[in-house]
Amino acid sequence: WVGRRVIFDLRQELFAKMIRLPTQYFDQNSSATLISRLIYDLEQVSDACTTAVRVTVKDSLLAIGLLVWMFILSWSLTLLFLLITPIVTIVVRKASSRFRRSSEKIQSSMAGISHATKEAAQGHRVIKAYNGFAEEELAFETVNQSNRRQSMRKVAVAAVSVPLLLLIAGTGVSGIIYLALSDAIVAFVTPGTFVSYIGTILLLMSPIKRLARVNEYVQAGIAAATTVFQLLDEKPEQSVKADSSQSVPIDGHVEFRDVIFRYSNAEDCALAGVSFEVRPGQTVALVGDSGSGKSTAASLLLGFYRGFEGQILVDNRPIDDYSLQTLRAQISWVSQEPILFDGSIKQNVTYGQNEQSSAELEEILQEIEVDKLISGDDQSVGEFGNRLSGGQRQRVAIARALLRNGSILVMDEATSALDMLSEQRVREAIIRRAQHQSVLLIAHRLGFIAHADMIHVFSGGKIIESGSHQTLLNLSGQYAAMWATQQNAERSEKVIDQEPQA
Repeated sequence: WVGRRVIFDLRQELFAKMIRLPTQYFDQNSSATLISRLIYDLEQVSDACTTAVRVTVKDSLLAIGLLVWMFILSWSLTLLFLLITPIVTIVVRKASSRFRRSSEKIQSSMAGISHATKEAAQGHRVIKAYNGFAEEELAFETVNQSNRRQSMRKVAVAAVSVPLLLLIAGTGVSGIIYLALSDAIVAFVTPGTFVSYIGTILLLMSPIKRLARVNEYVQAGIAAATTVFQLLDEKPEQSVKADSSQSVPIDGHVEFRDVIFRYSNAEDCALAGVSFEVRPGQTVALVGDSGSGKSTAASLLLGFYRGFEGQILVDNRPIDDYSLQTLRAQISWVSQEPILFDGSIKQNVTYGQNEQSSAELEEILQEIEVDKLISGDDQSVGEFGNRLSGGQRQRVAIARALLRNGSILVMDEATSALDMLSEQRVREAIIRRAQHQSVLLIAHRLGFIAHADMIHVFSGGKIIESGSHQTLLNLSGQYAAMWATQQNAERSEKVIDQEPQA
């Protein structure tokens, strides 16, 4: 009971630490590795805390008691018997080292199995559509074979080390019997003492054998505990500041001043001297090619990444002056790939919001047409919302952001999966509800952002054009070319739709 309680508390602490790790950590580490830490590694620690500790304590006390009795019977024979201790120590140390290395590799292979399983489960539609069964089975067989090889090495070490220790102990017993029968010892040891002594040695074999076997669990637990505590030692993205900004309302004036940012291990800058601002009641749009830095700007504003040059200000204060909790509480955000949790639609819309008006909730659900998705008892949307289409997931995420009603609204490709009519309704809802908010729109479909007060065109991490929709069209630059391309594509689609069916 105590062991399971310790693991429960440790797993809870590990999960709490995991969700507070910086975004860079998740960029550099597989989520399957984190899952393996929470499940497999902690179970190894549990085995070490329960089975190993119980056996170690009980059999160590038994072995010590038997050794004391052996000293009482014949201290000279016992000292001779203990001459095998250095050899036993060497064998145990070598076996422990191999056990630990094998356990570490098994942990790594278990993370690989978790990763392959998770990837296949999430990509099952692609596997079926492209008939990729053979490729996935081969990929899984590779990590599965790695796990099997490491497990067999661990078994081999156990199969050799335990009999070897018993052989050494048996050799010691044989030596004691031989010496006890010699003329020099017989004079000091009575037959009764000799029989009792040999019986005690034979009793000592059982705890030695169990202690040798439990070493495998101990070393696996130590290896697992090392990775678990490494994760616990990771620094969270930022501790909560007890500053005055937590009680001061944020108006939402956002300003980037010559911001330069490079991702870890990246050669080129994601942002190279970017400057723009968004005032309360103003809508600013960021457009440009994929990878031009638009989403990076949003990520920096939300505090997902640190270590940029220049300044990012909110209400004329550097964002570092705010705790992340204070800052994010004032930002309503819709990501490129909307993340929904395994709960009902209403639970996802009200996620992270303790106080909301039921009337306002129903109003937003109707405006974004999320109410049409709710039927009966509002059943679960499934893992990551997989029971909904891409457009339906986006509508739920947009409703969640509008209900939060932060002073800053950030929408990153939030309508990419919506049809034209649904996108128009979302745009109208934003215009109606965000009259006093600072709105930052990131989009590839220019029709969604044409109404923006200011549009910045990104390319290669820099802003190359800025102005209103009409101003940018008059420049006949990259924005005008993008607009013309999209308009031609839309006209072509309309022509195709209007052609009579054969």
